[in-house]
Order: sequence, then C-alpha cells, then structure tokens
Amino acid sequence: MEKSLIEIVEKKKVKAIPVNIKDVKIDGFWGKIIERNRKVSIPLLYKLFVKNKTIENFEIEGGIKKGEKTRRLATDSDLYKWIEGVSWDLQNEWNEKNVKIVEDLIELIGKAQKKSGYLNTSPYIKKEFENLKYSHELYCGGHLIQAAIAYYRSTGKENLLNIAIKWADFIFKKFGKGKIEKTDGHPEVEMALVELYRTTKNEKYLNLAEFFLEVENPDYCGLPNIPILKFKQLFGHTVRMLYLCSGATDYYTETGDRKYLKVLENLWEDLVKRKIYITGGIGSRYEGEAIGYPYELPNLRAYCESCASVAGMMWCFRMFLIKGESEYFDIFEQILYNSFLASISFDGKKYFYVNPLSSIGNYERKEWYSTTCCPPNIQRFISSLPGYFYATSNDGIYVNLYDTSTAEINLNNKRVKIEQKTNYPWKGKILMNVQSEGEINLYLRIPKWSEKTEIKIDKKRYRPESGKYFKLRIEKKKSIEINFNIRVDFYSGNPEIESVRNCVSIKRGPIVYCLENIDNPKINLFNSILYEQKIEEKFENMFGGFVSVNGKILTSNQKLPLYEKTKNLKIDYIKKKFKAIPYYLWANRGKSEMNIWFLKK
Repeated sequence: MEKSLIEIVEKKKVKAIPVNIKDVKIDGFWGKIIERNRKVSIPLLYKLFVKNKTIENFEIEGGIKKGEKTRRLATDSDLYKWIEGVSWDLQNEWNEKNVKIVEDLIELIGKAQKKSGYLNTSPYIKKEFENLKYSHELYCGGHLIQAAIAYYRSTGKENLLNIAIKWADFIFKKFGKGKIEKTDGHPEVEMALVELYRTTKNEKYLNLAEFFLEVENPDYCGLPNIPILKFKQLFGHTVRMLYLCSGATDYYTETGDRKYLKVLENLWEDLVKRKIYITGGIGSRYEGEAIGYPYELPNLRAYCESCASVAGMMWCFRMFLIKGESEYFDIFEQILYNSFLASISFDGKKYFYVNPLSSIGNYERKEWYSTTCCPPNIQRFISSLPGYFYATSNDGIYVNLYDTSTAEINLNNKRVKIEQKTNYPWKGKILMNVQSEGEINLYLRIPKWSEKTEIKIDKKRYRPESGKYFKLRIEKKKSIEINFNIRVDFYSGNPEIESVRNCVSIKRGPIVYCLENIDNPKINLFNSILYEQKIEEKFENMFGGFVSVNGKILTSNQKLPLYEKTKNLKIDYIKKKFKAIPYYLWANRGKSEMNIWFLKK
C-alpha cells in the first residue's frame, strides 16, 4: 500500500510520481515546524473544536446528545481536515494518543451518517442538495474523502474509508446526467473523487469527477458560472478557483484529456505572469475573497487567504507531476517560505486568515475564527510536507526542496538513500550523500533566484542553469556539495502593478523581507526611499534563529498636504539605519506597522 499524498494510476501520463511521506524524515528548519505542529498546533485546535462545539454537532446528529448545533459555515470540513493532518503526521511519527482520538471520532462520524450514506451536520441544511450554491455539502464530503484516504494510507485502517465510500456511492446515485445536474458552490470534491478512484480503482468516482468538472451550469458561489474548460483566466473566489484547478489537473493526470491541459497551462500562465504577489500570496480582493484583474495586486488591502496558499501549493505540485519542470516548485517554494509560513505564529498557536503585504498595525493572528477553514488546512499541509520534498521518474529522483533530512526511496526496486545536511534557507550550502543499489539519475532543482550556483562532485565543478533541474548520474555512492547563491537582492515589480510602481523590495534567497516599526520606530514605513547598497546580514537568535538584513534608508516624517503642485512639493528625507526581518515573522511581537515595498531612488 502506498503512503503518498497522491497515488497516480496512469503513471505513463506523468513525468513524476510522489514519494511516500514516511520515507522522508526532516530534521532541520521544517523539521522543527513539523514537530511544533504535532506537539502544539494539532492538540490545541482539537481542544478548540471541543470548546466551540465542532464535535458536538456530530453528537447531536448521531443522536448521542441533545442541544443546539453550532451554526458556523462548513464546520464538518474543519474536523475532516484536522483528521487528515493527524493522519499524515502519523507517518512522520507514530502517536498512539492521536490514533485513539481519531478512532473515537470515526465512530462518532459513523453514527452521524444516515443509512443512505448522506452525511452533514449543518443546521442550515433543511433538505439535501436543495441549496448547493451555499450549502458546502459536496465540499465537506470531499474533505471527508481526503481525510479517510490519509488515515487509510497512514494506518491501513478502512473504517473511515468505508464511511467515505458510502457517502461517495450515495452522491453517485444522486448526481449525473438525468439526475441532479449541478455541483457544489465551493469546488473541492473533484480532486477528492479522483483520489478515491486512485485508492479503490473504481472508475465511477473518476467519471463523477468528470461530471462535476464539466456540468454546464455549475452554479458556483464566487466564481463565473461556467465549467473550468471555458475559463480564460483565473477570476473570482481564490480558494475555490485553485481547488477547481487542482481537481482538473488530477483529472487530466489520469485521463490525458488534452483539452484540460491547454486550459490549465493558460490559467497557470495567468497566475505567474499577472496575479501572484512576491510573497506567493494569491487573491487581491476582500470582496469575494477574490482574484482580481491582471496586475491588480494592492499591498495594504491584499487578501491572500491562508487557505489560498495551501491550494496554490497543491496546484503547483500537481502541475509539476505532469510536466516535471522546476518552475512549479519555484512558485511552490515562494509560497511556502513567505505567504504560507506567515499564516501561523512562531509558537504555532495563532493564525492569520489574510496575509497583507503592508499593515498600519491593525492585523494580528488569532487562535480561532468563526470560519475555521485556515487553521486545520495549515496543519494538514505541514504534516504532509515531507511528501513534497522528492518525486521519482522512470530513471531517477527529483530533489524539489532542501533541508536537513534523510530519505529512503524505492526506485524501480532499487533502494536509494539521500541525506541532506544544510542550514537552508539561511545558507546556500547543502551537503548531500547519495547511496543507491544501482545507477540512477538525480535531478536537483536549481532555484530561479540562485545565480552562479556551483555543484562540486569529487574534483569536478558544475555551473548549472538557474530555474531548471540539473541532471546528475549517480553510481552507487556519491557525495555532492551544492552551493546556492543566497544573497540579498533588490526586486522591482512590473510597472503595470500600480501598487509597486517605482518601488523596490528585498529578498534573500527564497525569503521576502519586511520592515516592522517595532525594529524601526523612527522610520516612516510609508514614505521612505530604499536604494541598492551593500547590506549587512546578521544572524539573530530569536524565533529559532534567522538572518536579518540591515542597511540605510531615506525616510521622511514631514506632514505633507494631500496634493500639491509638483514645483512646490519639497520633501526632506533623512538617512536612517533600518533592520528588515523575514516577512513570515511579522506581527509575532504584537500588532505592528509593516511594509515590504519602498520607493526607489
């Protein structure tokens, strides 16, 4: 039984195959975050589910308890995502206590399920599938399937999977041509059904996914009311759009239907060339939690929902599996270290729902939201992260991400062991030891931001091209030294992006930097000029250790009229020292003014 995130059936149609989560053990930067997720985030959220009656809804629905259900939106899906997170984490480290909790929850979920197979505890639903645009019935069911598959692949237990199959069989009876010809207002069930097909090998679930993707009048909520094959650009509710793209990519992976690939390639181009923030955040509008027009990327009012970061990486991974090209993991890494990592506090207890690129001091992370989709989504992704580090092909292994880790991967019945030792992302040096039972190819991702990367093997030196995978032939045993060029770089945006026109920001390797007023109390973060200069880098011991960026900036605290004739406008700038920290750490010391983009000289 495979223990990977995605178990592709039609392997000849893709360039890469996921590895099992259990085969990759991370000990470095992300290892600490995975451990914190297990020890702090997961148990705290479970306590909050109990406190806020998420679990009680199932008790009431199952006739165990009487009372009034909580009326939060799609609350079933929150619990399912949490179960999925716990399930994937069992592959990182077995936890008998968590298994017991999940087993009890599965028994409860089974009691809440109707004999027909229908399952939803929402008090808003008076009649099944009467209000699909807003009800989230199929959306919640999709998360049930994903949780069930994760638990099955991590434990071998089929009890939750049987519940999910019973639900999916009921949906199959109810939906399709000549039946209910609609789909959920919130896409998600599509990729879940494809994964259920992969798990059971029953093609009816793949066919049902196709129906939901191609239904003529889907009646989406927050998206154009058209099937994905008619989308010309990414538009509307960000998470729904990206989940829909992920489901369509899964469907293409198994069918090879070329009309899907053409649409997905166009939508991908739209994302990376016109609609993604430098932090990897996606979604520019508060109204409708939506992706906006091309280059509509405001900073102060950026929405960038945390769930959109998860959905974005899910789509990146699926596109990579099809293409085997590094650009997908370049974007994945951009999201991972910036918008995604900013969404959870350093102590693992609080979350951002939105992730703006500048702040006047009005944002703070919270333990709980009335719509609780983001915290369990973040947790399930962190638990699953080892499954993204590597992938296999017919002849080799892709190295997608870098951290101190050990991987033992089966490639065509050859056992391959890969050890990484590194202080990435703070330093670019990676020592990699590879042991293989036969000759293999190793494909090393060379990040686009790394100019003049050097790879040393024995006495040979290589200068691989950035933004590509570099192919190495490995015979039994090799020691590889990779030196990425991690340095401070100044970035400008496309001049069509109004909010960053004539502005500059700082990146160091994969990390975007920001200025917070807690470090820079005398600097006006919204009227300062940042110029290219020699930058001091300093290792800071707080927040587990990170590299700060220190330099000089021109700033003005003048009180200026709202508008003035150009010839009369005189602004006095004073040179000040500044300290910039990784964007993902902002607002960890209380509410704070923050900015990423500054005027160019």
